Amino acid sequence: MSVYNVAPYVRAALDCIVGQTLHDLEILCIDDASTDGTWEILNEYAASDGRIRLFRQPKNQGLSVSRNKAMELAQGEYLIMVDGDDLFAPDMAQKALDAATKTGADMVMWDYCTFDNESELPARSRQPSDLSGVDCTDKVALLRRPGFTPVRMTRLACLRKLNIHFPPGLTKQDIPVHWQLVTQLDKIALLPERLLFYRQQPGSTTNRRGRSLMDLATVMDITGQWLHDNGLYETYRDEFLRRRLSTLQGMYDGIKPELKEEALTMVRERLDDDALSYLASKRCQLGSRTRNFYGMLAGNPWATIKYRSVLAVRAIYRQLSLQRCTKWYKE
Repeated sequence: MSVYNVAPYVRAALDCIVGQTLHDLEILCIDDASTDGTWEILNEYAASDGRIRLFRQPKNQGLSVSRNKAMELAQGEYLIMVDGDDLFAPDMAQKALDAATKTGADMVMWDYCTFDNESELPARSRQPSDLSGVDCTDKVALLRRPGFTPVRMTRLACLRKLNIHFPPGLTKQDIPVHWQLVTQLDKIALLPERLLFYRQQPGSTTNRRGRSLMDLATVMDITGQWLHDNGLYETYRDEFLRRRLSTLQGMYDGIKPELKEEALTMVRERLDDDALSYLASKRCQLGSRTRNFYGMLAGNPWATIKYRSVLAVRAIYRQLSLQRCTKWYKE
């Protein structure tokens, strides 16, 4: 469990972990130099549960460094990396281990649901899983899954053998790791159940609209370079281009107005020959909004009108959602 200044939430997260139906766990908590009392709460739990091991970073270095430290320090056969502000089904670890044992999988993936208020969880957790019907051997389908780290359990020996590392200093750092694991591991099992409950809170990395959102461009650059370096680019080119172009458009959509010009420059810089060829081909599987965005960049007036009208509606929806989240957070 990686934590940083999550004192209002970490007790609930720890309760989910120490209360797992699978008791044979090493619970490794890595604190990234919290200043809000999180470290004291961790020590309180460690004093009453001998399975808990604590490690504190000497200074705040970001989630990637904490995740990399976890892979270095962990002693178990499998590793699940979670965050200190989320919640988890009480049988998450047991079901993951059972799936790995039954299938011999090196990685087990499950589904998640988001929530603003814990009262929403009973209904949301029972919703049909998006993993239902997904073929665990279809790597493109798996690559299209969200790359969140807490929705997977991976054999520790595989993480070390593949030299998996999260890129430091970036948000969305789990995207390159997601691609590296899915493309290289052949024994993957799926649990079509919502076992991670992903808290939405104002100020979280998921909801930031500042300069850190530009990290999306960088992590996709890292992913593309890794595919090239490992001879996998041709195999996954179309899916990589689809994901990269969608991600860049999403980055532009979501970023603050004062940063849009800079973000647009980053998008244009990445419209290389491969990207332009994909956009013009019948293989292109981008959604209509994304197509309209790139049509606008190409000077298509009709695409510009359609894209901007959708963007205006999205801005209104985002403002309403932000007001709702802020109200809940204050309460």
